[in-house]
Amino acid sequence: MRDGDWNVTPQQIDPLSWFTRPLVPVAFAVLTALIGLGTLVPQWRLFRDPWLDGVAIASMVAACLLVQVSTRPLRPMFGPRQALAPLALTVGGLALSTLGAIESDSLVQYWWASIGAGCVIAALGPFSTVRQILVYGAGITAVTAACGYAAFAPVSTVWPALSVTLIAACPGVVATVATATFSFVVVSRTRSLLHRPGAAAPESGAAHEAAHDEMARRVERRTLARLGNRVAPFLESIADAGEVTAADRALAGQLARQLRSDLVSQVNRTWLDSVALFGRIYVVDPDRRADRMNAAQRTALRALLLSVTGNPGAAAGSLLIELRGEADGSTAVALSLDFSLPEGRRAMLLAPYYLTLQTTVDSLTWDPSRDLLQFQLPAQGTDT
Repeated sequence: MRDGDWNVTPQQIDPLSWFTRPLVPVAFAVLTALIGLGTLVPQWRLFRDPWLDGVAIASMVAACLLVQVSTRPLRPMFGPRQALAPLALTVGGLALSTLGAIESDSLVQYWWASIGAGCVIAALGPFSTVRQILVYGAGITAVTAACGYAAFAPVSTVWPALSVTLIAACPGVVATVATATFSFVVVSRTRSLLHRPGAAAPESGAAHEAAHDEMARRVERRTLARLGNRVAPFLESIADAGEVTAADRALAGQLARQLRSDLVSQVNRTWLDSVALFGRIYVVDPDRRADRMNAAQRTALRALLLSVTGNPGAAAGSLLIELRGEADGSTAVALSLDFSLPEGRRAMLLAPYYLTLQTTVDSLTWDPSRDLLQFQLPAQGTDT
């Protein structure tokens, strides 16, 4: 067991998997609403103020939805500060449900709010570390137990006070343990897979810069060789003949135009075009926006491209990357892949490079149904 496994969230270590996507909080919001309404409606006449439970249900649903909004790509990294508002809404929902249940004829085992609080804890799971989950869960469980005792223990004729408290706390305990276990298993196993022998791992920035420099030199040598193969025989023929004919002048003009075209193309080629020369990559970059990327962005994107093109599971001509300017000066980038790999192996191939790229660009998203990677490059002069 490594200490890092307790301090990394599942979403950070494995952002490509379905169970770390932002729709997880939405699913728990729907589950909270169904459980709350499913238990409140049949017991409506048993509560003194049932409308309080309706507001409480809305509060806990809002807590889950707030987690979903707070974990969108353009938002800051989700942490304890962002978790305060959902937790506060949960405590507020528990308080309202407690007020509605006081002096009611309902039993604690039918109290929906304790399960709703557990759903909020679970919604926080993909975006929280194990330590954070334990803290959040312990706090919410303590509040749930106190509220359950206050609402049901004084009038309970079925359960003693201690049992009432334990029943109220049970969903919170189960949700905390299950969510913490989920987080730990995802982080520890994914970390082991990423660091096992033979697993793909991003090379260092220096290594990729050296690789790119070598690529550029290879392109230059190849261009010079091609130009030499055209010009040298022509010059040798003139030297052997000892005179310049009209046909030689016409051929010289034609060669000059071809050389100029080649040199202009070489000058206009971006670093991304240079990478595409040695891989199965199609580049659409009419405004030469690839050259506006900073060193960190180039290194991360180059590592991803070289990894994909070097994998046997990538089909020929499998990558299409398009860069388009936006009205605010930023650049939208779309990278379309074509894999014959199973989804699991595909995720393992992309995950290390995805994590590296995520630190250098904005709004990074992955659509596994279309094998489409999209992100945003901020306008020049702004921070990434």
